[in-house]
Amino acid sequence: MMLPNAPQPHWALQPAEAFAPAPAPTLTYQRSFREIIRIFLRRKGLFFTTFAIVCLIGGGYLLLAPPLYLSTATLVMHFDNKLTPDIDRTRAPNQMQGSNEHREILYSDADMLKGPDLAQRVISAIGLDRLYPKIAAKSEPDARKQEDALKAYNSNLVVDVGVQSDVLNLSFLNTDPAIARDALKQLLDGFFSQEADVYSNPQLKFAEDEANAANAKLAAAQHALSSFKEQHAISDLQQQVRELLRQQTDVASRMNIAQGRVLEAEQRQGALKELLDSVPQTVVSTAQGGTYQAVDQAESQLDTLKAKRSQMLSTYRADSPILGQLNAQIDSLQRAAHARTSEAQNRSATAPNPVWQSIKTDYIRAAAEATSAREPQQVLSQQLKQINDRIADLQTQQSQYDDLTRAVQIQNDTYRTLAIRFETARDEANRNAQKISAAVVTTAPTMAATPARPRRKLVAAATLLIALLAGTASVLLIEAIDDRIRTPRDVAHILQLPVLATFEGDD
Repeated sequence: MMLPNAPQPHWALQPAEAFAPAPAPTLTYQRSFREIIRIFLRRKGLFFTTFAIVCLIGGGYLLLAPPLYLSTATLVMHFDNKLTPDIDRTRAPNQMQGSNEHREILYSDADMLKGPDLAQRVISAIGLDRLYPKIAAKSEPDARKQEDALKAYNSNLVVDVGVQSDVLNLSFLNTDPAIARDALKQLLDGFFSQEADVYSNPQLKFAEDEANAANAKLAAAQHALSSFKEQHAISDLQQQVRELLRQQTDVASRMNIAQGRVLEAEQRQGALKELLDSVPQTVVSTAQGGTYQAVDQAESQLDTLKAKRSQMLSTYRADSPILGQLNAQIDSLQRAAHARTSEAQNRSATAPNPVWQSIKTDYIRAAAEATSAREPQQVLSQQLKQINDRIADLQTQQSQYDDLTRAVQIQNDTYRTLAIRFETARDEANRNAQKISAAVVTTAPTMAATPARPRRKLVAAATLLIALLAGTASVLLIEAIDDRIRTPRDVAHILQLPVLATFEGDD
């Protein structure tokens, strides 16, 4: 409907009910390119105003933004190298680290470089008034200044982890190129110090105490074993037992031979005793020549026994029982020879039986041999007893000796393991104290000659693009919220009704 006092347009809307029995279908309205051009021409003031505002903002940023200089540095991480010497030569080699472990270490070091502790250390080393003079000039508490400085520092620092390499790229922005370079140097020095603290072995003192305690236990075990060996006269128990068994076999063999000799001599003595009892001691003799012949035989035997005594004096002692028996035989033969001589001189009618005398002599000799054979048997028997007692004593001490030896071995292995662990920890501590790191600076922090920020050409191009987009968006937005009707297409778009006719108004 048209208002009564409103100016009449050049067209008029006719009621749809008069021309169609049913409601008109919903229409889809699409603006033509010409209409869009007309819209922009109609609202060119808004477009240029928005465009100018955005360009002024971009230009003001380029004029007022301070130039920032970029300092860069590069770190390379090298893995699987022997940063510390291999103390334990028998230890199995470590497995090579995989790519996942490499990436974890790289990202861990990158997080350390971007950590707040290092940031505080760099800000303190450079000085807040040099690094960020505007923040230092603010009339705010120191805590707030430090917080603002940390935010600015984190926005200026970039740590880039290589995708296909073990490289860390560092960059830092500041208004002064020398300060940017010095800040990056302080960051690297602080990183190496912090890495030494992080990877230092906190169990160094504990490892040293454990190694010393193990050494004391090893010394005590060795002292106990040494005292036990000295107490029981043991050098090498197994070797001593083998040697005693060999001696036992030798002595037992020699004792068996001596026992056989004693038995043989005793049997011979018994046989001569029986024969001597069956032969008469004297016979009736009328011939004096036979008596002197017996005397000559007795003297011959006496000379033989004296010669034997002379030989035995070089082997046996003078108070030996064997020599005593031999002297008794010599004395007996001397008395017999003297008696026979006296009988021959007295021309006795009876004379000793030479057969009995011969048997008697053999009997005495057999008795002497049996007596002399018993002494080696007794000596060998005593030696065998001593050997058996020593073997039994060593076998009795075998269990305790094995326990002490095993304790020494266990303590030795324990001390060796703990000593290797302590030496490795000490080497790592020395490496950390010398700041020997797996990260190597391949590119030292640089000092730029030209500013890196702001990028004027890029900012200018971006400002123009944003200005165009902002102007276009403002025009389209205002046109979208404007509900005024200007053309028949606006009627169809807003009311969703078809336009059946238009007419020109009176001028």
